[in-house]
Amino acid sequence: MAYEKFKKLDGKKHDRKIKAVIGISLTKFNILLVAFAAAYDAIHLERCQQGEIKQVPSGGPKGNLDSLEKKLFFLLFYLKTYPTFDVLGFHFGLSSGHAHNHVENLMPVLLRSLSDLGVLPARSPGTPEEFLQLVEKYGGILIDGMECPCVRPQDEELQKARFSGKKNATRSRHSSSRQRTGKSFSSSAYSPEASTTTRS
Repeated sequence: MAYEKFKKLDGKKHDRKIKAVIGISLTKFNILLVAFAAAYDAIHLERCQQGEIKQVPSGGPKGNLDSLEKKLFFLLFYLKTYPTFDVLGFHFGLSSGHAHNHVENLMPVLLRSLSDLGVLPARSPGTPEEFLQLVEKYGGILIDGMECPCVRPQDEELQKARFSGKKNATRSRHSSSRQRTGKSFSSSAYSPEASTTTRS
């Protein structure tokens, strides 16, 4: 399985490969793992106190992701390589449904751990005012834009709004902003109603 291969990699010798698989170095992975474990326990304790679950999980069957290290690797592998859930499940001995459920359950834990470490990016400012506040807060920013193919609207006004200047395809224009500090936030500047693709 993917995790067993990952454990055999040397942090210094295989740094490039590790980053290609999970997006960060082994050193940062171990730092994040500590925060991830704390966030995992905190979220389950909160759910118990709120009555969502009867008790904090401690025993019973663990499944293939039987440690927090495996859970973190699983989630980072998904976010870095973005496979379908069928492929993700294949690499970790899970069904596509279980792979999806694990991603849904572990994402809040990762977000909490990144927030606790103070490295969670600010994303999708809701208003122009919020965008300007982020610009003022972080100073210089870099704009990263891309065009995404989309279904050509039937409405003439929407066609004009979506038109990118190219005649061979209808594309939605999106932009992503990144502060020089390393934190980033993104927004769909031109087409908030752009179509999305469902992954299974």
